[in-house]
This record gives sequence, C-alpha cells and structure tokens, in this order.
Amino acid sequence: MSQLLLRTIRPANRALYWHVSSLTVRIADIVSTPNMMQLKQIGNSHRICSNISSSKRFLHQVAEAKEDAQTFNEDSWLFASSDNSPIIMKDMREDSSSVHYIQTGKSLNEQLSMMQACLVNGNIDRAQRMLVGLYKLYPEAMKEVADVSVHNEIIAGLLEAKPHPLTTEALLWYDQMERTYMIRPNANTFAILIRGFVKNEMRNVGIVLMQEMLRSGLTFSNMLHSSYLSDQDIDQIKQVAQSIINDGQESKALATKLLEAVSSAENQIGEFYKGSEKATETVDVSNDQNAEKKVNSDNDNHSANGLVSSGVVGIVQLKNTLKSLYSNELEGYNLQMRLERDTYDSEIARCREVNKKRGDPLLSADRDKIKFFTAKWLPQLETLIEEEQARCRKALETGTDRVRTQYGKFLTQLDASKIAIITILETLRHNAVDINSNASESMPKFVGVKTVTLVLALSNAIHNEIRFENIKMRSNRHILARNMSVAKLASSGKLFNMAIRRAEAMALKSSSREWLDSWDVSTKTRIGSLLVSMLIEVARVPESIYDPVTGVVTKRMAPAFLHSNIMHRGLKYGIISPHSTLREVFKKDSIASTVNARHLPMLIPPRPWLTYDSGGYLTMNEPCVRMKDTAEQLRYLKVASDQDKLHTLLAGLDSLGLTKWAINRSVFDVVRKVWNSGIELAGIPANTYSVPEPVKPEDFETNKRARLEHLFQVREWNNGIANQHSQRCDCNYKVEIAQAFLNHPMYFPHNIDFRGRAYPIPPHFNHLGNDLCRGLLLFDEGRPLAERGLFWLKVHMANLHGKDKLSHEERVKFIDENYDRIMDSADNPIPERILQGSLDAPLPWWIESENPWQTLAACVEFAAAMRSPNPAEYVSHLHIHQDGTCNGLQHYAAMGRDSKGAFEVNLIPSDKPQDVYQGILNIVDRLVKEDAENGVHEAVLLKDRLTRKIVKQTVMTNVYGVTLIGAREQISARLREIKDEHGNHEFELVDISKISLYVAKKIFDSLGEIFTQAQEIQNWLNESARRIAKSMPASALAAWKRMIIESKESSKKLREAISNAKKSDTSLESSKIMELNPDLGPGSLRRKRLNNLATKPMNTVVWTTPLGLTVVQPYRKFAIRNISTPLQQISVRDTNMPSPVNSQKQKTAFPPNFVHSLDASHMILSAIECKVAGLVFASVHDSYWTHACDVDKMNSILREQFIKLHERPIMEDLKSEFENRYASHMMPTVQWEYVPKSFSSGKPSANSAKKAGKASEAGDALQERERIAEKEIAMHHLEVCGELDESVSNLGTPSIAKSGTSVSRKLVDMKEIDLATVSIIDPKDDLIAAMKQVDQIDYSVLKNKERMQKELSLSEKEFLQQLKKIRSQIRQLKKQSANKASKTDAASTSSVSPATTDAAAAAAAPEPILDKRTEAKISELSAEAADIKAKMRAEIEAITKKYEHSVNVPTIFINEQELDKQRSVIDKTIQSGEAGGVLVKRIKWEPIKFDPLPEYGDFKLEMIADSPYFFS
Repeated sequence: MSQLLLRTIRPANRALYWHVSSLTVRIADIVSTPNMMQLKQIGNSHRICSNISSSKRFLHQVAEAKEDAQTFNEDSWLFASSDNSPIIMKDMREDSSSVHYIQTGKSLNEQLSMMQACLVNGNIDRAQRMLVGLYKLYPEAMKEVADVSVHNEIIAGLLEAKPHPLTTEALLWYDQMERTYMIRPNANTFAILIRGFVKNEMRNVGIVLMQEMLRSGLTFSNMLHSSYLSDQDIDQIKQVAQSIINDGQESKALATKLLEAVSSAENQIGEFYKGSEKATETVDVSNDQNAEKKVNSDNDNHSANGLVSSGVVGIVQLKNTLKSLYSNELEGYNLQMRLERDTYDSEIARCREVNKKRGDPLLSADRDKIKFFTAKWLPQLETLIEEEQARCRKALETGTDRVRTQYGKFLTQLDASKIAIITILETLRHNAVDINSNASESMPKFVGVKTVTLVLALSNAIHNEIRFENIKMRSNRHILARNMSVAKLASSGKLFNMAIRRAEAMALKSSSREWLDSWDVSTKTRIGSLLVSMLIEVARVPESIYDPVTGVVTKRMAPAFLHSNIMHRGLKYGIISPHSTLREVFKKDSIASTVNARHLPMLIPPRPWLTYDSGGYLTMNEPCVRMKDTAEQLRYLKVASDQDKLHTLLAGLDSLGLTKWAINRSVFDVVRKVWNSGIELAGIPANTYSVPEPVKPEDFETNKRARLEHLFQVREWNNGIANQHSQRCDCNYKVEIAQAFLNHPMYFPHNIDFRGRAYPIPPHFNHLGNDLCRGLLLFDEGRPLAERGLFWLKVHMANLHGKDKLSHEERVKFIDENYDRIMDSADNPIPERILQGSLDAPLPWWIESENPWQTLAACVEFAAAMRSPNPAEYVSHLHIHQDGTCNGLQHYAAMGRDSKGAFEVNLIPSDKPQDVYQGILNIVDRLVKEDAENGVHEAVLLKDRLTRKIVKQTVMTNVYGVTLIGAREQISARLREIKDEHGNHEFELVDISKISLYVAKKIFDSLGEIFTQAQEIQNWLNESARRIAKSMPASALAAWKRMIIESKESSKKLREAISNAKKSDTSLESSKIMELNPDLGPGSLRRKRLNNLATKPMNTVVWTTPLGLTVVQPYRKFAIRNISTPLQQISVRDTNMPSPVNSQKQKTAFPPNFVHSLDASHMILSAIECKVAGLVFASVHDSYWTHACDVDKMNSILREQFIKLHERPIMEDLKSEFENRYASHMMPTVQWEYVPKSFSSGKPSANSAKKAGKASEAGDALQERERIAEKEIAMHHLEVCGELDESVSNLGTPSIAKSGTSVSRKLVDMKEIDLATVSIIDPKDDLIAAMKQVDQIDYSVLKNKERMQKELSLSEKEFLQQLKKIRSQIRQLKKQSANKASKTDAASTSSVSPATTDAAAAAAAPEPILDKRTEAKISELSAEAADIKAKMRAEIEAITKKYEHSVNVPTIFINEQELDKQRSVIDKTIQSGEAGGVLVKRIKWEPIKFDPLPEYGDFKLEMIADSPYFFS
C-alpha cells in the first residue's frame, strides 16, 4: 500500500504529451474527449499537422468525415504509406530470442505460455519466477516479446489468486512495470486493477487508481472498452461511483466524470440496438414477407423435396440457429456471435439429446449413422479425458510425472466434453479428406491421414478453442457498441477514409491489446496423440463378416479407426485410416468438409481489419496473413502494422469482405434434382463408381509391357474410386451449405497469403470454389442491366461457353444464334430423360459449356431479362467476369516494356483477342512435326494430336515457376483425359510419362521465342534470389569466424592438457575439461547445433510490395524433432528452430511469388477504387466481378490501376531495396583464376603458389586461421546451396578446370616486354589479351630476374676473390708472428716436466703478441677489406636498382558465367600455345552485388487504356 500512496503524491509528470514541430502541447489542454485525443495522436504520427492550428484543422476534417460519408478528397484518401523504407530484421544467428530457442529448445513465447498456464492453474509464484528469470537471462529479447499484455496477465493472476487475492503483490508488480521493465501501463492494466480492488471492496484504492489512470493520459472510455471488464464488473464500478456521489466524498467530481462516460457510452449502445433491430426487420421484409413460413416449410419438406442427405454435422446446428433470424430473437450481430460461440456446445447438446432418445443407434437408418456414431463415442471418450485430466492435476500438485506436468497445464484448461467433441469431429473430417491431398512427391496415395497431420491439427483445434473460451469470457456491452460502430462505418463507406481508419485503428490498439499464448511442438504432439489413441480405443462401428463355408453373416463391433504404418523410400510413416463402414457412410454424410460454424460464411459484414489481427470473424483474433511453417512473416507483419504500413492492404480486404452474396434458388433447384438422381452430370459425381475393374491380361506373367499397362490401369481405377468418393463428399457439403443459406444473405471475410493474394476465409463454400459454387452464388444487391449491361451479359455467356477468344461482336453474335437453346435451357434445364440416365444428344445448351452451372445461372438471368417488359430496366443480380490473359505474363510484359509480349497478352489494342496458348501450340506443333520427320518416337505419337488444352496449363504456370517435372505431371493429366468413342485411352499409359516430358520441353523452348523480355527478368530474379539465399551479414561472418577459431583453440588446449596429464601420470578433472572446452558439458548438443547453424545460409528472400506488405519466403530446411507418444514416435518439423534456407526453392519460387505480389497489389487497389466508385466488386485473383451495368466502369478502373502500378519503377525499387536490405551481406563466390606457369620448370610460379592458398612465410598466423575459417563457412554455404562439387571441396590444393585448359602447352613467339612502361589490360575489356599479357609479364619478370642474378653473380665473384686474397694475407702475418713467439716460449720453459702434453701447453699458451709492424700491416689489410665490402654492397645495390620494376603479375578472375561464354576460346588459346597456365577454382567472400537490370523495350503503358481485350 505504501507504494501506491507514494505514487498518488507524485507530481503529474506522466501526462501524455504530443510533440508538434518545436512545440510540446498537453493533449488534455486541447481537447478532452478520448476520440479527439486519439485522432490527434494519429495526426502527429503521420505528420499531417505541423502546428497547433493545422492540428485543429485536421481534427475538424476527421470529425466532418465521420459525419459525412462522401467526404472523399485527396488528403484523406492516403492509399500509399508515407514511409516506403524497408523493414529490416536481425539475422537469425544474431537474434537473441533465436539463440535462446537453440539453447533451451523452447521459444520465449512458449515459455511465456507455460507462465500463463501456471497462472490459470493457480501457481502464481512460479509464474512470477519464470517471468523474472526470463528478463534476467534474455533482457533484449524480452523487450521484443513481452509487452504490456504479459504483465497484465501477471497482475490479473495475482488479483484472482485463491484463496485470497494478492492485492499488495499486484500493486508492487504494477509499480515495477515502468520502473524496472520500462513497460507503460495501458487501459487494460488499469481495468484489471480497478476491477480487482472494487471486487475486494477496497474502494479507496480503486479511486486512487482511477486518478492515476487519468493522469497517465487514458480516459474512462478507454477503460470501459477493455476486454478484461465484464458487464457485471462495469455495473459494480458504477455502483461505487454512485455511492461516492451519494456520500458526498472528496472524489465526487471523479465519480461524476465516470458515470457520465458510462452513460454516454450506454446511450450510444441503445442507439445501435435500435438501429440493428430496424435493420433486421428491413432485411426480413426485403427478402420475403413470409420468410418465417418459408423457412418452416423448407425444413418440414426437407425429406420430401430437399436433398437426399442425413444432415451434415454442423449444418443442422446452422439451420436451427438461422431460424432465430426471422423470429427477431437476436439482431444480426448477436446472431453471428451465437453461431460462432456455440458451435461445439450445440453439437454436444445434440449428442446428449440423441443418447437420451436412442435405443440402438447402430440399427438406425443410414442417414443417421454419423449422428449416432458421434453420440455414442462422445460420453465414452469424455470419461477417458476426465480421468486423464485428473491424473494431470495430481501430477501438477506432486511434480512426479515430468511429461504429464508439461502437457497437463494445457489439457486441463478446457472441459472434457469439448475436447472430446473436437477430437471426434476433427478425426472424422481428416479421415474423409480428399485422397489426392495426401499424395505428394514424397508420399503415395493412401486411405486415411498421416498420424502427424492429424495429431497437430487436433492439438491446434484444442488450442484455438481454449483461446476462444478466454476471448468469450472477456467482453462487455461497450466493446459490442464499439464493434458495431466500426461495422457501421465500414458498411457506410466512411471507414475507407484513411483518416477515420487510422483513428479507429489507434483507438483499438490502445484498449484491446491482448497476449496470445503459444504451445511448443512437443506439447502439441503429445496432447494430439493422446487424444487420438483414446478415440481409437472407444470408437466402434458395426461390421458384417461372411463365412463362405457356412454362409452365415456375423455382426460384430470393430474399431472405427486403425493405426498402421506404410513404408516409402525406406521410411516408415504412421497413418490413421477409417474402417470400411465409415468410408461408405462418408459418401452420404460428408464429413470431409465438416468444420465448425466459425468457418462458414458470415451472416453480417465481417469485422473490419483495423489492425493486422483484428478482422474477419467476430470471435477470432487471427493474423490477416496465412502463415505456414514460419514465424518470420509474423514478426515483419507486426512491425509493419505498428509503423502503419498496412492501411491500404487492410482496406482492400474490408472492401472484398463487404460484398453481400445470396444463393441462386433457380440453379439450386436444378442442383438438387441432379444430386438426388444420383447420376453424374456437370461436375456432380454419381453416387456410385460404375467403371469396372480392369481385367488381368492372359500374358500378365510373361509380357512385361502388358503387365505394366495393367498395373497402370489398376492404379488409375483405384484412384478413380477414391476421387469419386471424395468429390461426392465435397459436393454434398457445398450443396448443404447452399441450402442452409437459401433464404439468407452471406458475407465472405477475407485474408491473404504471404504474397498478398486475397482469399475468402470460409474454406468450403465461396466464390473461389469450383463451377458449382460460382453458379450457386449471386450478388445480393441487384442493379438494372441498362443497354451496356445486356451487351456484357451476352459476352459473359459466350466466355463461359469457351468463346473468349472471339471478338466481342462475334461473342454477341454467338449468343444471338443460340437464343432459342438458351431460353430452352432456362425453361427446361434438366429433361426427364437425363434424370433417368439418358445422355444422348441433344443435350441442353448449358451442359455443353465448359462452366455449366455458371452458364445455367446466366441463361436464367438472360431469359428473365429478355422476357421482362424492358430488358434494360431488369434488375440483375448476376456477377459478370472480366478475366486477364495469362496475367503473370501481362505483368512481365509491362515491367519490361516488351512490345512483342504485350501484344500476345492483349496489352496492345487489337481487333480481336490474341490467344497466347494457341500461339505456343503452333510453335510446339511445328517442332513436333520436324522431330517426327526425323523419326523421334514421341513426336511420331503426338503428330497432329496436340490441342490447346494440353499446353494451356503449362504455359499459364510457366511464368509462376512450374518446374519441368511439374509441367510433365500437368501434361500427363491432360493426355489421360483423351479417350476414344469407346472410353479407351488414346495414348498407352506406359508411354504417357515420356511423351509428357517431351511436350514439356518443347513448350519451354517455345516460350523463349515469344517472351524473351519476361525470361530476362525471370533470370534476373532467379539470380538475385540465389545470391541472397547464400549470403550472410558481415557481422555474423566475423562473429562466427571468431567462434570457429576459439572452438579449435579450446580443443587444442584440451588435447595438450590431456597429453600432459598422461605424461605426468595424473588425471584431468572434469571441471578443468569443462573450462578448456565447454562444448563437452551440459547442453553440448545444443551448442554444437548452434555452431553448426552458424556456418549455414540463413537469409530468405524478403521484399516489400507496393502496398507495404513485407513478403518473406518461407522455404527452409526445418529441423526435425522426434517425440515419443502413446501412438508412436512422431517426427515433426520444428518451425521455431532457426533453420538454413532451402536455397533451390528460394531461387525457383521467387519469380512467381514476386509476380503474384504484383497481381495481388493490382487487385487490392482495384477493389478499393471500385468500392469508392460505388461498385459491387469481387475477385478471383486475376478475374474481376461486378454487375453487368458496371462492367465498363470497372474495366476503366482496372486499366487505370494497372497503369498506375507499373508507372512505378518496380524493378528499380526492388533492386534498390535489395541493395539496402542486404548492404552489409557477404556471399561466397566461386571464381576461376588464370594462373600462369613458371617457364623454367613448368610448375606454378612462386607468385602463383601464394595465390593457390599457401600462407606467405611472413604471414600472420591469426589471419591464416581466419582464412581457413572463412573457407569452412563458405564450403557449408555452398554445400547447402547445392553449389559444392569435388573441385570446390578440395580446398588444400588448386582445383584445375575440367577442360582443355588443364593441358600445359609450350608457348609460341614469347617476347619480353618493357616492365617499366607496360600498360595493364583490363580482363573485362579483352580477356584473351589479358591472359597473354599475364604470360608476357611473368616471362619478362623471369628473364629480368635471370639477368640480374647473372650480373650479381659476376660482380660478387670479383669482389669475393679480392676479399679472399686479403684474408689470406692476414692469416699469413698472424702465423708468422705466432711462430716467432713460440720459439721464445720454448726456451723459457725447458725445465718443465716432460709429462706435460703438447695439447695442455698449447691450451695454456697466451695469444701471440704482435709486433707493431705486423699489427699495422693487418690493420691496413682489414681497412682494405672493409672498403672492398662497401664497394660490393654498392655494386649489388646498383645492379638491383638497374633491374628493379614495380609490376606485379596481374590477377585475373573469371566468374562461371563468363567462363561458360568463352570456354572454347580460352581452350583454343592455351592449346595452340598462345597462352600458358591453368584455370584454378577459388572460393572468395565478397560483398553481395546484384546484376544490372535487363534493358526495357519500347512498349508504352498508355496503350493499355485503349486495349479492349486487356480484361474481357
């Protein structure tokens, strides 16, 4: 309490200030309302205001914009971010949070999730210790990860502690937030504190906290919008305020202010409720005066006239919920909330109701089987889960079971019943999934689902439900009012005013910042596998066993799901497969697409995307970007959102989500007839697979080709069964959803993929679906056709019928010619003979179309218009499409200003649309005919049999990076579809793979003839991505060089210590070993992993789209973690572990992803402009939809936005961003050095030997170690990038080019050159001349050295002879003097004993004393010798200077591309003797550089505006 009192007497020094130019103005002094305050902050953040007066004008403008939806002007429509600088993150090796994960095996978010789980389970003390410990260990990383929402969780946990709230500790933590952790409390912080103290009847503390909140710049309105306050909490706070007023206390003014804020907000809530009720009534009346009667009638007659189906799980709940819309029980907002909130609760209630009424559900009709299976399994599974939860709680109390303690914290957070129903529904859904989705390049087709896929999907569903339960508990009527206010702004169009959008976004950020937990991969895997194993134990289905001997049929209960393994390429994969009984039921009750109502279309407009994670469904806070296998994109997304770079992108998503849809009842009635008949028609599969099983040929064992052909046929037959089953299930669900929404409008919330492409979030029924989905959908809003609308309706019908390559006039003529058949299709779409199985000609006109259901919808609309009194006034609801011509190539042509390519893809005006696919077909056909004439087998088989359909998909996807293998698979699928009149394949299945590969190569060759500019740009993008993927920051390179050197030095010290210990016969203590080499201690495996990771390429390609989205390519070689579970040991990809990039995928995927980001930007910009223009708009990537009457207006917008997009210097901006983003990066380069030969020995010269990698004698040892470390890192990089071959890996010796250059030849006509005047030739100007010059220089240096050595030798010889003579004279004089002295000594020592040896006498004898004459002579000779030496040195210096030169042999490096270009010339030059030496491969670290951009063509973008077939 003392801390709180201290805070209350502090001066008000934390008031929120607003900096405008040089002035600092307190916001409260300008305006007191919360909205105005937030608007003012926004004005500051975007520098719209420069002084106080301009800020007031800005606030006034925003206020007026809110009042008037039509206030659209250039200042408020700020579609581009003011800051286009790229967002740059740290390299993963330098990021402390990444290093933390490597060292601990858990990310900081995952450890914070453990902290949150401790709070939920009441272990408050441990949660606090965990957070404090993380801050101590990783202070920098925690600044990025742990924001105010984490601290709010701690405070909430303290105030909700059992048995008594820890109020003092909560205040102390609040006090530390800003002082210790530099975290500023927000509205949620004060809401939690005030709520806690009011609940605990500590009213005075609550009042002080309110005062503190106001001093901090927050308002009561901010607090009331906190999700931590329930309606009950707000009522309690109101009571406290009222009691203060009644008691006349000092805080009466504060209480009055609080009550006024609550009253104002609740008055607004009341207005919204009234408005929503009126809107609901209006919707009901506008749809149908007797809507309720119709719904009841439809449901009553469902069995008789509806679909033959048992009621898909989830659809019954949806229908029952939708009934309330017509009884006005709930307005639209609450209805959608109920639909999302009660998705699992309703299913649990339905199962329990079934269990009350059922006798034996297994004997019930087929149409009820899934319903009763689910009801029977639920209570049994619920019991097992409750028992496991009890064991988990015990483990948490005792701490005895480490594994159960780990996942028990999370498993106990959700009711067992919900966990059970989620487990059942998710397992059913995944086991009925399309079989094709299980197949991949690394896996064959199989029935069921991979264990790891099901386990992770199930745990994610449980995790999401826990999150949803927390969100559901955190709401109040004030949040509801704010959400409805924002929704109203979006529906009215006011939210597309960027000033208003920013204001609302800021208000949302200030009051609703919540923290989302994250489960680690081991927890996910263990929880998911545990639940799957429990379900396998309890789930049973009946099966009948026939005894062929007795003829008796026995019934028994069998496991509904089987766990087994399959082997593929030496690896074992676990799979969960359904019982055959379930597979049969799936055909009637489509579980393949069963999802909860949160993934169905919405009944009201989606929640606007004000921030990156606050849009779409009402109850789900998911990011606006679909992210898979990477957290990098989320990091960039958060920063971009905080820097306000996403407002245009999010506005585009809102504009797409606001499109209101309805079901086309006329088309639905026809679909229902076809479905109930069970026949296969117009893409609706038959209810049975009628193709007979292939008969085994008689020569199966002896004829290899016949055996292979039969095996191909059997595989295709099995695939046909699987495909028919999955398509039937999928179609069933689509039709069921359509029936559920038959009388109700719907909305599709949108999000984007990592490239920025928009997709509807409801996955199973939307306008991006197949022809059936699109045919069933109409715009809910209708508009009169007008004359131009009728024209475009006809064009649209012709397009659907495959006539999109005719001119517009020809398309209209085609429709006029088929007028009678069109009217007949509308009147009698399905003749009885067709329902009875007779598909003999003539078929109705719409069935012959490439898009039959959309064509039928157009026929119905056309017939209704033509039969109306005035077709131009007919109110049409049909969506009319305008499609691009190979949109990726359109973007390439525009970027490169390629006139030829632009003409082929209709960017240039023409009389009729160009058909790029037909153009490529013509070239391929010509090449095939040429090969056929030369007897090529594949060409002979294909001659005159190729069609446009065969080449279309490959041409369309080539620009999006399809590989040769992918193209082969595409063409194989088309060739298998070609059958004769008897239904037999025209091409033998054995030959199809070879033929397809041949055609794919021809298509690739043909594209190069037309789209040369596109290929040049694509090559530039490929090469840039390759360089980025193998680069690393210079700081990281230096750091990891030091790390490698230190590691080697520590290992060396350890070896020396062990050796010394052995010599001294002593033992080395473990502590000493740890000190010398820590890599051997605890956690050594993680440290080794970190060391290994240091040498791998980690940079993914990152760029920014024109809309401000930072795109991160997610292709990495993820680490694998093996986790033991009750089912099996599961290997899962650990996406949190920093992993090296998949450089090949980075390279090949970048061009298509970049183009996708451009077409996504064009679509978003067009969507916003269409919304501003008042058009109803929808899009399927490069296909744009609107009403027929608005097609001309939409076409104008599409062209205008495309031109504006490409008027930007897109490629220049990309190159500039790369140069900025990767400015400090280094990359290993492989280059070829031309090394001349020594002409005396034929071996590399001394100069060349140094260049071959040997350290110079005087070189520094540390520099040599760094050079070796650099080479090691470079080798690892090149190995990961697939650029390491034998010649590169052999770093110890020079690597010689494998070509004619390896042969040493005798040089011809070699002449010396003047080294003093030589001018060095630049290899870039003339490589061959430079090589020859290197040889000449090397030769001249050698000859120069030889002459110098010869002259030096002669000079030295003369001087040495003179010195030798002088030395001889000196020795002679000394000898004579010595002899004379010895005679004198002999006479004086004659009395000495003869036993003294001569040696001893000589040793004892003193140096002879020279006489003066001799001494003078020797001195004279010594001076003469010194003079000779000086003369010799001067002579040597003169000779050396005479031959001195400053020319070194130049170094010539040749990159791989240049070598490929000039290899033949180089080989010829060396082999002919014109040059000598070899090419030696070197590895060098160089600053990353990007090639110059390809040259532009002469295409003018303005021509697009006049092209009638750009989109048509």
